[in-house]
Amino acid sequence: MALIIKIDNTTIKNPSKPIEIGRYVLTKAGRVTSGEMMLDYIADKRTFQFEYESLRVDNLNTILNIIEGYPTMFHTLTINENGVVANYTVYPGAVHRTPYRTDNNGYWYYRDVKFQLIEK
Repeated sequence: MALIIKIDNTTIKNPSKPIEIGRYVLTKAGRVTSGEMMLDYIADKRTFQFEYESLRVDNLNTILNIIEGYPTMFHTLTINENGVVANYTVYPGAVHRTPYRTDNNGYWYYRDVKFQLIEK
């Protein structure tokens, strides 16, 4: 079964590599008057790293038009995780890409395309 990835209900091209899903605990650090360090739990967050070895400009623009489309700051990511369709509210991190070449039709290709979506 093919992996289906949607951002705001728009299907995007499958990444060249499996999606790297990270998880971390967000905390707030501080010190009390005695100097002892304190940590307050804020939230559990997931990150979703997408990587493409090569991506044609129209496929890249489909992604960029969604995640860089202001004024919308948060998006819905839909993926199949562990056999279950899961929805996450996410915001974009940095997007990296390197212009590579054009094809016979004049479409640019980008290589080493990477972007991250971070859970709200």
